[in-house]
Amino acid sequence: MLHDIKNSQLKAVLLGLLLLALLTPSVSAQSPKAISIVAPKFWCPFACDANSPQHGFAIEIARAAFLEFGITVNYTNMPYDRALLEVKKGVMVQAVVPTFKEEAPHFIYPNNATSATEYCFYVKENSGWHFTDYSTLNKIRFAATSGYIYSPKMDAYIAQHANKTNGVVYLLKGEDVPTRMFKMIIKGRYDAFLEDTRLIDFLRSSGKLAGLKKAGCLDIINYGYLALTPSATFPSRQMAKYFDEGLLILRKSGKLKEILDKYGVQDWQ
Repeated sequence: MLHDIKNSQLKAVLLGLLLLALLTPSVSAQSPKAISIVAPKFWCPFACDANSPQHGFAIEIARAAFLEFGITVNYTNMPYDRALLEVKKGVMVQAVVPTFKEEAPHFIYPNNATSATEYCFYVKENSGWHFTDYSTLNKIRFAATSGYIYSPKMDAYIAQHANKTNGVVYLLKGEDVPTRMFKMIIKGRYDAFLEDTRLIDFLRSSGKLAGLKKAGCLDIINYGYLALTPSATFPSRQMAKYFDEGLLILRKSGKLKEILDKYGVQDWQ
């Protein structure tokens, strides 16, 4: 009898360990213990100042997803153009988020996006201009961000008109681009600027960009991804799989919703 009880207890323990193993994400012994992710600090609510209390929902999602596998995220800021160059090397940093696949086609991407972006035009409150189709752009001068992918038609328009002597489209690089574009509009240097609506809504909810209004949006939604280095020195494909599996866990557990709720963002799926 005692022997039978011990055997049944042993079987129960072994079954419990087996179930635990099946439910616990597996991590290769060769997996890195950390990943360095970079983004501009003016991309709130997507990615924010690394020295601020909130790092942005895309950063928090990546951190929580990788933590499911015991992988820590080191987050720093740098301008987007430089971020893409440094991630391509894969030495200092190994990923940038969120990135459109068209912006860095040779990078490695998970299957699941970290965000959805809608680009809209913004003008001064007393402006009567509104974007309805591309013919309406002939009446204004507008600013946009260098290195961004907006839509095939808008990208072609910008390539044709950007930084020319007639000044129809002006492209900005560097830090704090949305605020700089806003100041250009207020000072009358340009009539409008093109930016992501979630980013501008976040800034306006913080009491910034007063005197601004939305004036029409592009008819396309762009999905942002964790863009991993194409360098062979880093296991990007393996890390992409970890991210996908971690994100699935976050969605099922409700933790993804908790992260997005902090920033007033709806799940894009």
